[in-house]
Amino acid sequence: MHWQLKVMQGSKKVDVYYYNPAEYQLEMRGCRLINKPNKAKQVFDAGVHDVSGWVRCEELMLRKDFHPILPVDNLEKLYYNPIRDPHWRRESDCNEFIWDGSEYATLLTNGKQVYILEERV
Repeated sequence: MHWQLKVMQGSKKVDVYYYNPAEYQLEMRGCRLINKPNKAKQVFDAGVHDVSGWVRCEELMLRKDFHPILPVDNLEKLYYNPIRDPHWRRESDCNEFIWDGSEYATLLTNGKQVYILEERV
């Protein structure tokens, strides 16, 4: 598994990059959690992975050597695995709320997980 970064210009895809989550931490700013509910429901029903959700962000900083990796010990985790649940979830809410479309000032990755660094005010 690698993080896929699509560089967009308007609605046109300009470039695509892949980053190994074991080597890089992504710091994403101006974020929105995207979910395609019909596709996610198909993935959930079939139990077969396919892309149905992602994080859209305005800025991205790659953290590795020059920008050291930030600790995530006290940060809240976001979950998205449409095979288990066709919606974005937060660690603290015990699956009570659907977080599809929610916005955040800054999100961080650590390995294959996504964490909330800063809420949108």
